Amino acid sequence: MAAVFLWPAVAFAQQSYSNGDLTRFHVPGAYTNDDLKKLPAEAAPRTKPAPAAAPAAFEVPEADTRLIQDAYDALLVRRVRLEAELEIERERIEFSESAFAGSTDVIAPRLGYRARVALQVLELEKRIAILDAEMDLLLETARKGWMGIDRRGR
Repeated sequence: MAAVFLWPAVAFAQQSYSNGDLTRFHVPGAYTNDDLKKLPAEAAPRTKPAPAAAPAAFEVPEADTRLIQDAYDALLVRRVRLEAELEIERERIEFSESAFAGSTDVIAPRLGYRARVALQVLELEKRIAILDAEMDLLLETARKGWMGIDRRGR
């Protein structure tokens, strides 16, 4: 049983090669260590190379950042409103399936409300997903343009 688990390790351990193995097969253009030793030595610098200059700060016009931030904020407001509407519908569905749904003292959804608003709930979820995708696209655009966007809105 242990041989089954050790067989891959044994098989792969035998696949190391050395310069002596080059005599067994011909690889066009392959260099040996002897070939490399015959090459002239290149002058290697004795000092550390100077660090690359830091890239110049990329200035984004304030108007562009403001436009993207305003668009993001507008999408965020729409998303918050749709999320609130979806939460209200979910609470109504939950109430319609509770023991209090049959009470005549309360004006509230009755049993079967889930079936009546199922399409509306699905539409709200779809619109929220679309807004999320649009917001992600704006954030990606801002990131590529080195713009700082506040994800919490203003």
